[in-house]
Amino acid sequence: MKRKMMLCERIMYVDRDSTFTIVQAARVRGRIDPAQLRHALDKVQSKHPMLRCSIIDGDPPDIVLEDDPAPIPLRLAERRDDEEWQRQSDIERETRFASERAPLMRMVWVHGVDADGEPVGELLVVCHHVICDGMSMMTLLRETLALCDNPQLDIGRHTSFNALQDILPAQVLADRRIRRSAAWKALAFRLFFALRRKRKPVPQGEFYVLHWKLPREATSALAARARAEGVTMFAAMAVAFSLAFRTVKGASAKGKVFAPIDIRKFLPLIGADQLFSASPGSIVALDTRLAPDQVDDAAFWEQARQFKSRLNQRIERMARNVYEYFVGLEMMQSVFGQFVAERRSDLDQFDTTLSNIGRIEIPQEYREFRVETVFSPTARLPWRSTTAVLMSGYAGELDFALTCDTASLPRVEAERVRDLANALLLERAHAPAPQALPMRAAA
Repeated sequence: MKRKMMLCERIMYVDRDSTFTIVQAARVRGRIDPAQLRHALDKVQSKHPMLRCSIIDGDPPDIVLEDDPAPIPLRLAERRDDEEWQRQSDIERETRFASERAPLMRMVWVHGVDADGEPVGELLVVCHHVICDGMSMMTLLRETLALCDNPQLDIGRHTSFNALQDILPAQVLADRRIRRSAAWKALAFRLFFALRRKRKPVPQGEFYVLHWKLPREATSALAARARAEGVTMFAAMAVAFSLAFRTVKGASAKGKVFAPIDIRKFLPLIGADQLFSASPGSIVALDTRLAPDQVDDAAFWEQARQFKSRLNQRIERMARNVYEYFVGLEMMQSVFGQFVAERRSDLDQFDTTLSNIGRIEIPQEYREFRVETVFSPTARLPWRSTTAVLMSGYAGELDFALTCDTASLPRVEAERVRDLANALLLERAHAPAPQALPMRAAA
């Protein structure tokens, strides 16, 4: 069985020679036997059709559901210290998938003992972005851990492998009004790319990742303060990182972030535990009228409220036009090459992608092991600019991962962004909210 790759997937695939890899890590205290992992991976692969798929080159490429795919590779690595998982993650991010063969997932178990001789390790889930987004990675991690704990667990089985007719209702695909509106917008995009001057690709620098956590007490205090101010944690983090980028980059800062939108909530045919890769988003501008050093506590939260309002408007627009969006994308397959050339030749018109996985719903306690923490996923992007901040919450702590390459943002500048944003969030967490401020429901 095979189907044509959708354009939203091609953006996450690019071509056979591109490295577009996501790595998800979790630290586990206790023993996990490799045989348990092998059994768990086999059951996970049996459940998800996208883990049994390979790719055949074409314009667009074909996604092929294999009858007898190879098993998901499992690699064991010796844990020399607490940073070994990061070294192994670097290796995995730089290792290209052989997409002509299934599967497009692999796993690494970095195992050893701590200073007290107790077993500890990190489980690395590694996937090609063409089959997975951040939420999908959490699903794969959750199911793998659950099956290691209980090999007899029934995790279900999906039959869809994400053809357009699997994610859009039949009446939508047959709706002439939707197709007509999508066709006009697709035509406009094709004309835009046709008139653009083609530019040579600009090489990336060395890719790097910065990991850090906001302590549990500060995370709780920041969440309470955000609720009191009537905003989301994401809005507060957007303002903090925007101010940090403006401070570090000065006049070259854009004062904008790219915010991915969870498209699943608008596509009811996609199950919550189904693998899916499309992650459209929107560029959201922040208030830049005040210099960063003039933004006091009140101004910070006012900017957060403005950001929340602007982002909600874009989400509502996406909700109204989601079917038209996917139908229109398939009418732009012919300009895919120009789109890739554009992304590889120029810096983004925003400072960073800011992506929030949210609270990770994975248990901590299992029969033979305990999940100490889950780290935010990281992705190796093939574009000219790779600056991204990914955030997630687990066991009461906020976890951050800033990914970039040295040509887009020197590491020393990224470290300054990290330190400034972290300091702003800690300051907001510990500053008391005004007594007269009414409680507002966070979006």
